[in-house]
Amino acid sequence: MSASRPFLKALAASITLGTGNSLGPEGPSVEIGTSIAKGVGSFFDKNSARMLSLLAAGSAAGLSSGFNAAVAGCFFAVESVLWPSSADATLPLTNTTSMVILSAVIASVVSEIGLGSEPAFKVPEYDFRSPGELPLYLLLGILCGLVSLALSWCTSYMLNNVDNIHKATGIPRASFPVLGGLSVGLIALVYPEILYWGFENVDILLESRPFVKGLSTDLLLQLVAIKIIATSLCRASGLVGGYYAPSLFIGAATGMAYGKFIGLAVAEFYPTINLSVLEVASPQAYGLVGMAATLAGVCQVPLTAVLLLFELTQDYRIVLPLLGAVGLSSWISSVQTKRGDGSQESSTGNNFGGVMPFSSNLCQVESSLCLDNDDVKTTYSMRTLVSEAMNTKYLKVSMCTLLTDVIDLMLAEKESYAVIIDTDDTLIGFFTLKDIQEYVKFATARSKMPKELLVSELCLLNGGVCSIPWTATPDMELSYAQMTMNKYGVNQVPVVRNIHGRAYPVGILDPDSISLTYSALATRRALS
Repeated sequence: MSASRPFLKALAASITLGTGNSLGPEGPSVEIGTSIAKGVGSFFDKNSARMLSLLAAGSAAGLSSGFNAAVAGCFFAVESVLWPSSADATLPLTNTTSMVILSAVIASVVSEIGLGSEPAFKVPEYDFRSPGELPLYLLLGILCGLVSLALSWCTSYMLNNVDNIHKATGIPRASFPVLGGLSVGLIALVYPEILYWGFENVDILLESRPFVKGLSTDLLLQLVAIKIIATSLCRASGLVGGYYAPSLFIGAATGMAYGKFIGLAVAEFYPTINLSVLEVASPQAYGLVGMAATLAGVCQVPLTAVLLLFELTQDYRIVLPLLGAVGLSSWISSVQTKRGDGSQESSTGNNFGGVMPFSSNLCQVESSLCLDNDDVKTTYSMRTLVSEAMNTKYLKVSMCTLLTDVIDLMLAEKESYAVIIDTDDTLIGFFTLKDIQEYVKFATARSKMPKELLVSELCLLNGGVCSIPWTATPDMELSYAQMTMNKYGVNQVPVVRNIHGRAYPVGILDPDSISLTYSALATRRALS
Protein backbone atom coordinates (compact mmCIF):
# COMPACT_ATOMS: atom_id res chain seq x y z
CA MET A 1 0.00 0.00 0.00
CA SER A 2 2.82 2.40 0.86
CA ALA A 3 4.62 1.56 -2.38
CA SER A 4 1.51 2.25 -4.47
CA ARG A 5 0.68 5.53 -2.72
CA PRO A 6 2.82 7.81 -4.97
CA PHE A 7 1.35 6.30 -8.12
CA LEU A 8 -2.22 6.48 -6.84
CA LYS A 9 -1.66 10.07 -5.73
CA ALA A 10 -0.29 10.95 -9.18
CA LEU A 11 -3.21 9.26 -10.93
CA ALA A 12 -5.82 10.95 -8.72
CA ALA A 13 -4.16 14.36 -9.12
CA SER A 14 -3.95 13.91 -12.89
CA ILE A 15 -7.67 13.18 -13.10
CA THR A 16 -8.54 16.08 -10.79
CA LEU A 17 -6.40 18.62 -12.63
CA GLY A 18 -6.93 17.19 -16.10
CA THR A 19 -10.66 17.80 -15.72
CA GLY A 20 -9.99 21.41 -14.69
CA ASN A 21 -10.86 21.34 -10.99
CA SER A 22 -9.75 24.33 -8.94
CA LEU A 23 -6.60 22.90 -7.34
CA GLY A 24 -2.91 22.71 -8.30
CA PRO A 25 -0.23 20.10 -9.05
CA GLU A 26 2.52 21.30 -6.71
CA GLY A 27 0.94 19.90 -3.52
CA PRO A 28 0.64 16.37 -4.94
CA SER A 29 4.13 16.75 -6.40
CA VAL A 30 5.51 17.42 -2.90
CA GLU A 31 3.50 14.54 -1.42
CA ILE A 32 4.74 12.18 -4.14
CA GLY A 33 8.30 13.24 -3.37
CA THR A 34 7.89 12.63 0.35
CA SER A 35 6.10 9.30 -0.25
CA ILE A 36 9.03 8.09 -2.35
CA ALA A 37 11.40 9.32 0.37
CA LYS A 38 9.47 7.33 2.99
CA GLY A 39 9.67 4.22 0.82
CA VAL A 40 13.39 4.61 0.23
CA GLY A 41 14.00 5.31 3.92
CA SER A 42 11.99 2.34 5.17
CA PHE A 43 13.65 0.01 2.65
CA PHE A 44 17.28 1.01 3.21
CA ASP A 45 17.49 2.71 6.59
CA LYS A 46 14.95 2.99 9.39
CA ASN A 47 16.93 5.66 11.27
CA SER A 48 14.49 8.43 12.20
CA ALA A 49 17.01 11.25 11.72
CA ARG A 50 17.96 10.01 8.25
CA MET A 51 14.28 9.58 7.44
CA LEU A 52 13.72 13.25 8.30
CA SER A 53 16.53 14.22 5.92
CA LEU A 54 15.01 12.08 3.19
CA LEU A 55 11.59 13.66 3.73
CA ALA A 56 13.14 17.11 3.42
CA ALA A 57 14.90 16.04 0.23
CA GLY A 58 11.68 14.62 -1.20
CA SER A 59 9.69 17.77 -0.47
CA ALA A 60 12.43 19.96 -1.98
CA ALA A 61 12.43 17.83 -5.12
CA GLY A 62 8.64 17.99 -5.38
CA LEU A 63 8.43 21.77 -5.20
CA SER A 64 11.50 22.52 -7.34
CA SER A 65 10.19 20.30 -10.12
CA GLY A 66 6.68 21.76 -9.83
CA PHE A 67 7.81 25.39 -10.22
CA ASN A 68 11.18 24.77 -11.91
CA ALA A 69 12.71 26.72 -9.02
CA ALA A 70 15.46 24.83 -7.20
CA VAL A 71 16.34 27.56 -4.69
CA ALA A 72 12.72 27.94 -3.56
CA GLY A 73 12.52 24.15 -3.24
CA CYS A 74 15.48 24.09 -0.86
CA PHE A 75 13.98 26.73 1.41
CA PHE A 76 10.59 25.04 1.24
CA ALA A 77 12.15 21.89 2.71
CA VAL A 78 13.64 23.95 5.51
CA GLU A 79 10.37 25.75 6.32
CA SER A 80 7.98 22.83 5.98
CA VAL A 81 10.05 19.88 7.24
CA LEU A 82 13.27 20.78 9.04
CA TRP A 83 12.14 23.71 11.19
CA PRO A 84 8.94 22.06 12.52
CA SER A 85 10.92 18.89 13.27
CA SER A 86 14.14 20.48 14.52
CA ALA A 87 13.74 18.86 17.96
CA ASP A 88 13.91 15.39 16.39
CA ALA A 89 16.88 16.09 14.12
CA THR A 90 20.07 14.33 15.20
CA LEU A 91 21.76 13.99 11.80
CA PRO A 92 24.36 16.72 11.15
CA LEU A 93 22.83 19.74 9.47
CA THR A 94 25.49 19.67 6.74
CA ASN A 95 24.44 16.19 5.61
CA THR A 96 20.77 17.13 5.55
CA THR A 97 21.43 20.36 3.66
CA SER A 98 23.50 18.54 1.07
CA MET A 99 20.73 16.00 0.49
CA VAL A 100 18.14 18.76 0.11
CA ILE A 101 20.24 20.79 -2.33
CA LEU A 102 21.16 17.78 -4.46
CA SER A 103 17.58 16.51 -4.68
CA ALA A 104 16.25 19.98 -5.58
CA VAL A 105 18.87 20.46 -8.30
CA ILE A 106 18.41 16.97 -9.78
CA ALA A 107 14.61 17.31 -9.75
CA SER A 108 14.83 20.71 -11.44
CA VAL A 109 17.18 19.37 -14.12
CA VAL A 110 14.94 16.37 -14.81
CA SER A 111 11.94 18.70 -14.97
CA GLU A 112 13.73 20.93 -17.48
CA ILE A 113 14.63 17.93 -19.64
CA GLY A 114 11.08 16.64 -19.66
CA LEU A 115 9.07 19.87 -19.65
CA GLY A 116 11.46 22.53 -20.90
CA SER A 117 13.24 25.36 -19.14
CA GLU A 118 10.37 27.84 -19.21
CA PRO A 119 9.24 29.09 -15.78
CA ALA A 120 5.87 28.01 -14.38
CA PHE A 121 4.22 31.25 -15.52
CA LYS A 122 5.23 34.16 -17.71
CA VAL A 123 6.59 37.13 -15.78
CA PRO A 124 4.92 40.26 -17.21
CA GLU A 125 6.56 43.57 -17.94
CA TYR A 126 6.46 45.62 -14.75
CA ASP A 127 8.22 48.55 -13.11
CA PHE A 128 8.89 50.13 -9.73
CA ARG A 129 8.68 53.91 -9.68
CA SER A 130 9.73 55.18 -6.25
CA PRO A 131 10.45 54.14 -2.64
CA GLY A 132 7.37 56.13 -1.66
CA GLU A 133 5.29 53.22 -2.90
CA LEU A 134 6.45 50.90 -0.11
CA PRO A 135 3.50 51.72 2.22
CA LEU A 136 1.17 50.73 -0.62
CA TYR A 137 2.83 47.31 -0.78
CA LEU A 138 2.50 46.95 2.99
CA LEU A 139 -1.23 47.63 2.65
CA LEU A 140 -1.33 44.97 -0.06
CA GLY A 141 0.34 42.55 2.37
CA ILE A 142 -2.40 43.22 4.95
CA LEU A 143 -5.07 42.68 2.30
CA CYS A 144 -3.47 39.40 1.15
CA GLY A 145 -3.28 38.23 4.77
CA LEU A 146 -7.01 38.78 5.16
CA VAL A 147 -7.68 36.98 1.87
CA SER A 148 -5.52 34.07 3.07
CA LEU A 149 -7.56 33.85 6.26
CA ALA A 150 -10.76 33.85 4.21
CA LEU A 151 -9.49 30.87 2.18
CA SER A 152 -8.47 28.92 5.31
CA TRP A 153 -11.75 29.63 7.08
CA CYS A 154 -13.81 28.79 4.00
CA THR A 155 -11.96 25.49 3.64
CA SER A 156 -12.60 24.55 7.28
CA TYR A 157 -16.26 25.54 6.91
CA MET A 158 -16.70 23.44 3.78
CA LEU A 159 -14.97 20.43 5.34
CA ASN A 160 -17.23 20.59 8.39
CA ASN A 161 -20.33 20.89 6.20
CA VAL A 162 -19.34 17.93 4.05
CA ASP A 163 -18.67 15.87 7.17
CA ASN A 164 -22.06 16.82 8.63
CA ILE A 165 -23.84 15.99 5.36
CA HIS A 166 -22.14 12.60 5.26
CA LYS A 167 -23.18 11.83 8.83
CA ALA A 168 -26.75 13.10 8.37
CA THR A 169 -27.54 11.52 4.98
CA GLY A 170 -25.19 8.56 4.78
CA ILE A 171 -24.00 9.56 1.29
CA PRO A 172 -20.87 7.50 0.50
CA ARG A 173 -17.59 9.39 0.74
CA ALA A 174 -16.72 8.26 -2.80
CA SER A 175 -19.66 10.30 -4.13
CA PHE A 176 -18.43 13.64 -2.85
CA PRO A 177 -15.62 14.12 -5.42
CA VAL A 178 -18.21 13.70 -8.18
CA LEU A 179 -20.51 16.24 -6.52
CA GLY A 180 -17.57 18.59 -5.96
CA GLY A 181 -16.51 18.40 -9.60
CA LEU A 182 -20.11 18.98 -10.72
CA SER A 183 -20.41 22.05 -8.48
CA VAL A 184 -17.17 23.54 -9.78
CA GLY A 185 -18.25 22.84 -13.36
CA LEU A 186 -21.50 24.73 -12.83
CA ILE A 187 -19.60 27.67 -11.35
CA ALA A 188 -17.23 27.61 -14.33
CA LEU A 189 -20.13 28.15 -16.71
CA VAL A 190 -20.17 31.73 -15.44
CA TYR A 191 -16.53 32.11 -14.36
CA PRO A 192 -14.40 29.82 -16.59
CA GLU A 193 -11.21 31.52 -15.33
CA ILE A 194 -11.37 29.60 -12.02
CA LEU A 195 -10.64 26.27 -13.72
CA TYR A 196 -7.12 24.86 -13.71
CA TRP A 197 -5.44 25.58 -17.05
CA GLY A 198 -1.89 25.24 -15.85
CA PHE A 199 -0.75 28.80 -15.25
CA GLU A 200 -2.36 30.21 -18.39
CA ASN A 201 -5.14 31.83 -16.36
CA VAL A 202 -2.51 33.45 -14.09
CA ASP A 203 -0.85 34.83 -17.22
CA ILE A 204 -4.20 36.28 -18.26
CA LEU A 205 -4.67 37.90 -14.84
CA LEU A 206 -1.18 39.45 -15.02
CA GLU A 207 -1.81 40.52 -18.64
CA SER A 208 1.50 38.93 -19.63
CA ARG A 209 0.17 37.38 -22.86
CA PRO A 210 0.11 39.56 -25.98
CA PHE A 211 -3.18 40.37 -27.65
CA VAL A 212 -5.13 39.28 -24.56
CA LYS A 213 -7.40 41.90 -23.06
CA GLY A 214 -6.96 42.53 -19.35
CA LEU A 215 -9.74 41.95 -16.83
CA SER A 216 -11.61 44.75 -15.09
CA THR A 217 -11.19 45.48 -11.38
CA ASP A 218 -14.75 44.34 -10.67
CA LEU A 219 -14.23 41.01 -12.41
CA LEU A 220 -10.90 40.48 -10.63
CA LEU A 221 -12.56 40.94 -7.23
CA GLN A 222 -15.34 38.55 -8.21
CA LEU A 223 -12.76 35.97 -9.27
CA VAL A 224 -11.03 36.22 -5.87
CA ALA A 225 -14.28 35.37 -4.07
CA ILE A 226 -15.38 32.67 -6.51
CA LYS A 227 -11.93 31.05 -6.60
CA ILE A 228 -11.91 30.80 -2.81
CA ILE A 229 -15.30 29.07 -2.86
CA ALA A 230 -14.43 26.73 -5.74
CA THR A 231 -11.07 25.74 -4.24
CA SER A 232 -12.65 25.06 -0.85
CA LEU A 233 -15.33 22.93 -2.53
CA CYS A 234 -12.71 20.85 -4.31
CA ARG A 235 -10.73 20.29 -1.11
CA ALA A 236 -13.80 19.46 0.99
CA SER A 237 -15.21 17.04 -1.57
CA GLY A 238 -12.02 14.97 -1.54
CA LEU A 239 -10.51 15.87 -4.90
CA VAL A 240 -6.72 15.54 -4.99
CA GLY A 241 -4.65 18.66 -5.54
CA GLY A 242 -2.68 21.38 -3.82
CA TYR A 243 -3.31 24.96 -2.73
CA TYR A 244 -0.11 26.48 -4.12
CA ALA A 245 -1.47 27.21 -7.61
CA PRO A 246 -4.86 28.48 -6.32
CA SER A 247 -3.02 30.72 -3.85
CA LEU A 248 -0.98 32.23 -6.68
CA PHE A 249 -4.15 32.77 -8.74
CA ILE A 250 -5.97 34.43 -5.85
CA GLY A 251 -2.92 36.55 -5.04
CA ALA A 252 -2.50 37.64 -8.65
CA ALA A 253 -6.16 38.67 -8.89
CA THR A 254 -5.99 40.49 -5.55
CA GLY A 255 -2.77 42.31 -6.44
CA MET A 256 -3.94 43.30 -9.93
CA ALA A 257 -7.25 44.61 -8.60
CA TYR A 258 -5.43 46.52 -5.88
CA GLY A 259 -2.90 47.95 -8.33
CA LYS A 260 -5.59 49.11 -10.74
CA PHE A 261 -7.54 50.70 -7.91
CA ILE A 262 -4.45 52.52 -6.59
CA GLY A 263 -3.59 53.76 -10.08
CA LEU A 264 -7.12 55.02 -10.59
CA ALA A 265 -7.20 56.69 -7.18
CA VAL A 266 -3.89 58.50 -7.75
CA ALA A 267 -5.01 59.66 -11.18
CA GLU A 268 -8.31 60.86 -9.70
CA PHE A 269 -6.74 62.89 -6.89
CA TYR A 270 -3.74 64.17 -8.83
CA PRO A 271 -5.48 67.37 -10.14
CA THR A 272 -6.52 68.43 -6.62
CA ILE A 273 -3.62 67.06 -4.50
CA ASN A 274 0.03 67.20 -5.47
CA LEU A 275 1.03 63.53 -5.60
CA SER A 276 4.15 63.99 -7.71
CA VAL A 277 6.21 62.37 -4.94
CA LEU A 278 4.15 59.18 -5.27
CA GLU A 279 4.71 57.51 -8.62
CA VAL A 280 2.61 54.37 -8.78
CA ALA A 281 3.96 51.28 -10.55
CA SER A 282 2.01 49.19 -13.00
CA PRO A 283 -0.66 46.79 -11.67
CA GLN A 284 1.55 43.87 -12.74
CA ALA A 285 4.07 44.74 -10.02
CA TYR A 286 1.31 44.58 -7.39
CA GLY A 287 0.04 41.36 -8.96
CA LEU A 288 3.42 39.65 -8.59
CA VAL A 289 3.83 40.79 -4.99
CA GLY A 290 0.25 39.74 -4.25
CA MET A 291 0.99 36.23 -5.51
CA ALA A 292 3.87 35.75 -3.10
CA ALA A 293 2.03 37.39 -0.19
CA THR A 294 -1.03 35.16 -0.59
CA LEU A 295 1.08 32.01 -1.01
CA ALA A 296 2.93 32.88 2.19
CA GLY A 297 -0.31 33.63 4.04
CA VAL A 298 -2.13 30.47 2.99
CA CYS A 299 0.71 27.94 3.29
CA GLN A 300 2.83 29.73 5.94
CA VAL A 301 6.04 29.51 3.89
CA PRO A 302 7.20 33.15 3.69
CA LEU A 303 10.82 32.49 2.72
CA THR A 304 9.74 30.09 -0.01
CA ALA A 305 7.29 32.64 -1.39
CA VAL A 306 9.88 35.42 -1.48
CA LEU A 307 12.55 33.27 -3.12
CA LEU A 308 10.09 31.76 -5.60
CA LEU A 309 9.10 35.17 -6.96
CA PHE A 310 12.67 36.43 -6.86
CA GLU A 311 13.90 33.33 -8.68
CA LEU A 312 11.27 33.77 -11.37
CA THR A 313 11.67 37.53 -11.82
CA GLN A 314 15.45 37.72 -11.15
CA ASP A 315 14.97 41.35 -10.17
CA TYR A 316 16.47 42.78 -6.98
CA ARG A 317 14.06 45.72 -7.08
CA ILE A 318 11.16 43.45 -6.18
CA VAL A 319 12.78 42.12 -2.99
CA LEU A 320 12.04 45.04 -0.63
CA PRO A 321 8.29 45.36 -1.36
CA LEU A 322 8.12 41.58 -1.54
CA LEU A 323 9.60 41.12 1.93
CA GLY A 324 7.28 43.72 3.47
CA ALA A 325 4.09 42.37 1.92
CA VAL A 326 4.96 38.70 2.52
CA GLY A 327 5.95 39.34 6.14
CA LEU A 328 2.72 41.17 6.94
CA SER A 329 0.53 38.64 5.14
CA SER A 330 2.17 35.68 6.86
CA TRP A 331 1.95 37.35 10.27
CA ILE A 332 -1.71 38.33 9.90
CA SER A 333 -2.79 34.89 8.72
CA SER A 334 -0.94 33.22 11.61
CA VAL A 335 -2.20 35.49 14.42
CA GLN A 336 -5.63 33.88 14.70
CA THR A 337 -4.23 30.36 14.28
CA LYS A 338 -0.84 30.58 15.94
CA ARG A 339 -1.44 27.72 18.37
CA GLY A 340 -0.64 24.25 17.12
CA ASP A 341 -0.97 20.71 18.26
CA GLY A 342 1.73 18.87 20.09
CA SER A 343 3.99 18.76 17.09
CA GLN A 344 4.39 22.51 17.07
CA GLU A 345 3.89 23.69 20.63
CA SER A 346 5.25 22.72 24.00
CA SER A 347 2.93 20.69 26.15
CA THR A 348 2.99 23.36 28.84
CA GLY A 349 0.30 25.33 27.05
CA ASN A 350 -3.40 24.97 27.64
CA ASN A 351 -5.58 26.21 24.82
CA PHE A 352 -9.20 26.05 25.87
CA GLY A 353 -10.21 29.02 23.75
CA GLY A 354 -12.13 26.93 21.26
CA VAL A 355 -10.03 28.13 18.31
CA MET A 356 -9.07 25.55 15.73
CA PRO A 357 -5.33 24.98 16.09
CA PHE A 358 -3.00 26.29 13.44
CA SER A 359 -1.59 22.93 12.48
CA SER A 360 -5.07 21.52 11.96
CA ASN A 361 -6.10 24.37 9.67
CA LEU A 362 -2.81 24.16 7.78
CA CYS A 363 -3.22 20.43 7.23
CA GLN A 364 -6.74 20.98 5.99
CA VAL A 365 -5.60 23.64 3.55
CA GLU A 366 -2.40 21.97 2.29
CA SER A 367 -1.79 18.38 3.34
CA SER A 368 1.74 18.35 1.88
CA LEU A 369 2.80 20.64 4.75
CA CYS A 370 1.90 18.02 7.39
CA LEU A 371 4.45 15.31 6.88
CA ASP A 372 4.21 14.08 10.46
CA ASN A 373 0.76 12.63 9.77
CA ASP A 374 2.20 9.61 8.00
CA ASP A 375 0.63 6.29 7.22
CA VAL A 376 2.31 4.50 10.12
CA LYS A 377 0.78 6.81 12.72
CA THR A 378 -2.62 6.61 11.05
CA THR A 379 -2.50 2.81 11.02
CA TYR A 380 -1.51 2.61 14.68
CA SER A 381 -4.01 5.24 15.84
CA MET A 382 -6.90 3.42 14.19
CA ARG A 383 -6.29 0.33 16.34
CA THR A 384 -4.83 1.92 19.48
CA LEU A 385 -6.93 2.87 22.50
CA VAL A 386 -6.47 5.94 24.68
CA SER A 387 -5.65 3.66 27.63
CA GLU A 388 -2.41 2.62 25.85
CA ALA A 389 -1.29 6.20 25.25
CA MET A 390 -2.47 8.10 28.34
CA ASN A 391 -0.05 9.26 31.01
CA THR A 392 -1.10 7.87 34.40
CA LYS A 393 1.30 10.09 36.32
CA TYR A 394 -0.22 13.51 36.99
CA LEU A 395 -0.85 15.96 39.83
CA LYS A 396 -4.13 16.09 41.74
CA VAL A 397 -5.05 19.27 43.61
CA SER A 398 -8.20 20.71 45.17
CA MET A 399 -9.81 24.10 44.84
CA CYS A 400 -8.44 25.01 48.29
CA THR A 401 -4.80 24.30 47.42
CA LEU A 402 -2.45 27.28 47.47
CA LEU A 403 -0.86 28.07 44.13
CA THR A 404 2.54 28.20 45.80
CA ASP A 405 2.00 24.60 46.92
CA VAL A 406 0.96 23.67 43.38
CA ILE A 407 4.19 25.14 42.01
CA ASP A 408 6.19 23.17 44.60
CA LEU A 409 4.42 19.97 43.54
CA MET A 410 5.06 20.68 39.85
CA LEU A 411 8.73 21.29 40.61
CA ALA A 412 9.03 18.12 42.66
CA GLU A 413 7.17 15.87 40.21
CA LYS A 414 8.44 17.61 37.04
CA GLU A 415 4.89 18.02 35.76
CA SER A 416 3.54 21.11 33.99
CA TYR A 417 -0.19 20.58 34.57
CA ALA A 418 -2.58 19.58 37.36
CA VAL A 419 -6.05 18.06 37.62
CA ILE A 420 -8.54 19.65 40.04
CA ILE A 421 -10.62 17.11 41.94
CA ASP A 422 -13.46 17.36 44.45
CA THR A 423 -13.51 15.75 47.90
CA ASP A 424 -14.88 12.52 46.36
CA ASP A 425 -12.12 12.42 43.71
CA THR A 426 -14.39 13.52 40.85
CA LEU A 427 -13.03 15.78 38.14
CA ILE A 428 -13.66 19.54 38.50
CA GLY A 429 -11.12 21.24 36.26
CA PHE A 430 -7.66 21.37 34.75
CA PHE A 431 -4.91 24.00 34.46
CA THR A 432 -1.25 24.30 33.49
CA LEU A 433 1.86 26.09 34.62
CA LYS A 434 1.45 28.46 31.69
CA ASP A 435 -2.00 29.48 33.00
CA ILE A 436 -0.44 30.43 36.33
CA GLN A 437 2.35 32.36 34.60
CA GLU A 438 -0.10 34.33 32.48
CA TYR A 439 -2.18 35.23 35.53
CA VAL A 440 0.91 36.35 37.43
CA LYS A 441 1.90 38.65 34.56
CA PHE A 442 -1.63 40.04 34.40
CA ALA A 443 -1.85 40.67 38.15
CA THR A 444 1.67 42.11 38.41
CA ALA A 445 1.02 44.58 35.61
CA ARG A 446 -2.01 45.90 37.52
CA SER A 447 -0.36 45.74 40.97
CA LYS A 448 -3.11 43.43 42.21
CA MET A 449 -1.06 40.39 43.13
CA PRO A 450 -2.40 38.91 46.40
CA LYS A 451 0.03 37.39 48.87
CA GLU A 452 -1.77 34.06 48.90
CA LEU A 453 -3.83 32.75 46.04
CA LEU A 454 -5.92 29.59 45.92
CA VAL A 455 -6.61 27.42 42.89
CA SER A 456 -10.28 28.41 43.08
CA GLU A 457 -9.37 32.11 42.85
CA LEU A 458 -7.19 31.47 39.81
CA CYS A 459 -10.05 29.73 38.06
CA LEU A 460 -12.49 32.53 38.88
CA LEU A 461 -10.21 35.49 38.20
CA ASN A 462 -8.62 34.24 35.00
CA GLY A 463 -11.74 33.95 32.87
CA GLY A 464 -12.68 30.35 33.53
CA VAL A 465 -9.29 28.98 32.47
CA CYS A 466 -9.82 25.80 34.50
CA SER A 467 -12.84 24.70 32.48
CA ILE A 468 -12.59 21.51 30.43
CA PRO A 469 -14.23 21.54 26.98
CA TRP A 470 -13.92 17.78 26.50
CA THR A 471 -12.67 14.61 28.18
CA ALA A 472 -11.53 11.27 26.80
CA THR A 473 -12.24 7.78 28.06
CA PRO A 474 -9.78 4.84 28.25
CA ASP A 475 -11.70 2.71 25.74
CA MET A 476 -11.83 5.47 23.11
CA GLU A 477 -9.89 5.08 19.85
CA LEU A 478 -6.76 7.22 19.87
CA SER A 479 -7.49 8.53 16.36
CA TYR A 480 -10.84 9.94 17.49
CA ALA A 481 -9.26 11.46 20.60
CA GLN A 482 -6.59 13.21 18.52
CA MET A 483 -9.17 14.53 16.07
CA THR A 484 -11.27 15.95 18.89
CA MET A 485 -8.22 17.49 20.58
CA ASN A 486 -7.43 19.28 17.32
CA LYS A 487 -11.03 20.40 17.01
CA TYR A 488 -11.03 22.05 20.44
CA GLY A 489 -7.44 23.26 20.15
CA VAL A 490 -6.19 21.57 23.33
CA ASN A 491 -2.82 20.01 24.01
CA GLN A 492 -3.78 18.04 27.12
CA VAL A 493 -7.03 16.20 27.81
CA PRO A 494 -8.04 14.47 31.07
CA VAL A 495 -8.98 10.80 30.65
CA VAL A 496 -11.90 9.81 32.90
CA ARG A 497 -14.02 6.82 33.85
CA ASN A 498 -17.71 7.61 34.10
CA ILE A 499 -19.33 5.85 37.04
CA HIS A 500 -22.98 6.62 37.83
CA GLY A 501 -22.78 9.88 35.91
CA ARG A 502 -19.64 11.10 37.72
CA ALA A 503 -16.24 11.53 36.04
CA TYR A 504 -13.19 10.11 37.85
CA PRO A 505 -9.78 11.02 36.34
CA VAL A 506 -7.50 8.11 35.48
CA GLY A 507 -4.89 9.77 33.26
CA ILE A 508 -3.86 12.59 30.92
CA LEU A 509 -3.54 12.41 27.15
CA ASP A 510 -0.90 14.78 25.77
CA PRO A 511 1.33 15.05 22.67
CA ASP A 512 4.36 13.60 24.44
CA SER A 513 2.54 10.45 25.54
CA ILE A 514 0.98 10.02 22.08
CA SER A 515 4.33 10.43 20.33
CA LEU A 516 5.99 7.99 22.74
CA THR A 517 3.24 5.43 22.11
CA TYR A 518 3.70 5.64 18.34
CA SER A 519 7.49 5.29 18.66
CA ALA A 520 7.20 2.33 21.02
CA LEU A 521 4.68 0.55 18.78
CA ALA A 522 6.87 1.11 15.72
CA THR A 523 9.93 -0.19 17.56
CA ARG A 524 8.06 -3.27 18.80
CA ARG A 525 6.90 -3.98 15.27
CA ALA A 526 10.46 -3.64 13.94
CA LEU A 527 11.78 -6.04 16.59
CA SER A 528 9.13 -8.62 15.82
